[in-house]
Amino acid sequence: VDYTIQLAQNRFPYYDEELMRDPMVVDTGMRHAGVDLFNHVNADIFAEFNKATLTHSASAPDFACFVDAAALLNTENLENMELFAFIAPADMAKIRKALKDDLKYVEAFARQGYVGTVAGWNLYTKKDAVAGTIVGGTREAVTLFNKKGVEIEQERDADIRKNLIFSRKYYLAALTDATKAVKITLTA
Repeated sequence: VDYTIQLAQNRFPYYDEELMRDPMVVDTGMRHAGVDLFNHVNADIFAEFNKATLTHSASAPDFACFVDAAALLNTENLENMELFAFIAPADMAKIRKALKDDLKYVEAFARQGYVGTVAGWNLYTKKDAVAGTIVGGTREAVTLFNKKGVEIEQERDADIRKNLIFSRKYYLAALTDATKAVKITLTA
């Protein structure tokens, strides 16, 4: 598959007067710029996991569902693999309901409905995950190729005392091992 190198860029403008009123304006703006770049790159990584070719269908997101999905990875040492899955908030509610009897004596689940792992899968709720579809696998499934580190560039318009800080990153996220990614489709 041919891939095109991606560019994630952020622009943070501020005026000298803002900096005089609040000396933390640049620190706060750059922190938000870093979070924005991080979220942009993570969205592309998540999109690559969604290209998983190994698929499993289940009527409920219960313990057996995750065991069967892990079996699709076809590896000898499944016990020591770090498996994770991205789940829509609505599906996390279904998982809590499906596991209530299995987890009723776990203190964190009893207090707040916390489900950390199921059958060795670390579960992460993701707002942009599609309801009814759970994707995951291992770290080896998707590779992030960094073309360059984060570049920072500044411009200044002295006439209006406006400063611009640009941050950018060139990278490529690619599904490099399709045998390490699984897509679970919930049928009910």
